[in-house]
Amino acid sequence: MKEKVLYFECKTGAAGDMLMGALYALMAEEEKERFLSALNSIDQEIQVAAEKKTVKGICGLHMKVQVCGQEEGEQERHCDDHSPGHSHSHGGNHSDSESPGHSHGESHSHTSYLQILDKISHLELSENVRNHAAEIYRTIGEAESKVHGTVIEQIHFHEVGSLDALVDVVGCCLAIEMLQIDRIEASPVCVGNGTVRCAHGILPVPAPATAEIIKGIPVYTSKFDGELLTPTGAAVLKHFVQSYTKEMEMEAEAVGYGMGTKEFKQVSFVRTFLGYRERK
Repeated sequence: MKEKVLYFECKTGAAGDMLMGALYALMAEEEKERFLSALNSIDQEIQVAAEKKTVKGICGLHMKVQVCGQEEGEQERHCDDHSPGHSHSHGGNHSDSESPGHSHGESHSHTSYLQILDKISHLELSENVRNHAAEIYRTIGEAESKVHGTVIEQIHFHEVGSLDALVDVVGCCLAIEMLQIDRIEASPVCVGNGTVRCAHGILPVPAPATAEIIKGIPVYTSKFDGELLTPTGAAVLKHFVQSYTKEMEMEAEAVGYGMGTKEFKQVSFVRTFLGYRERK
C-alpha cells in the first residue's frame, strides 16, 4: 500500500510565504482557485495573489499578500520576512522581527496574541486547519515571550505584520489539508549566517526567536551572510514535519518552487516534492 509523501527541501532556508508558495505550486488549477478564495475571505482588508517570480533564472511562485493595499514586503524587512512584525510586550520590548520604518513613537494599530487566536477560531475553515494554525502561532508566541522575558499574553503584533503572517500560517495549513498528505518530511534546514539588523540593532543569525523555535530541528549555517530561516518558516516546519532526512525517498509526481522577497548571493527558495512510496 502506498502513502502520499510531501518533502520540503530547505537547503536555502524557509519563510512563511516561501513555504506557502511551494505548496500552492503543487495544486491543481481548480484547487488553486478554491485556495485563494478561502484566503481572501479571511479579512476584508486582505488580498492574496500568486505571482510568478524568476530569481537567477529559476521560475517559481511568490504569494503576494496585501493588507489594505500594502504588501509588507514592499519595505525591506529584517529578522523575519513574514514574522508577526513589530511585536512587543506591554513592558515596551520590541521583537527582533520588527519591520523597519515604524518608529517607536509612531501611532498604529496592534493585535495581541490572544486576539489572533480568537481570529483564527472564527475563520470559516475546517477545525483541522484552525487547530494547526493556532498551534503554530502558539509556537511563535512562546518563542517571542521567552526572548523578551514576558508572558505570552503580553505579546502584541503590529496589525499589518500580524495579518500578513496569519495568511502565511493559515495558507500553509490549508494547503496541506487540501493536498491530503499522509507523511511530511524535510531536509535539514539552512538558517543563513552572519548578522541581521533588527529593532534592537545588529544581532546574530538565526535571530533570537528563530533560535528558540529550531530546538530539535537539524539545522546548519550557510557559507554566505543573510537570514534564510524566519520564525514563521521555522514554526511551520516544526509543527508539520515528522522527520528530517537528506535522503528523499519517493516516486515524485509534482515539484513546486516558493520564492520570497529577499535576494541573496545564492538563489533562495523552498522546493517541495510530492509523490508516493510504499508504506513502511
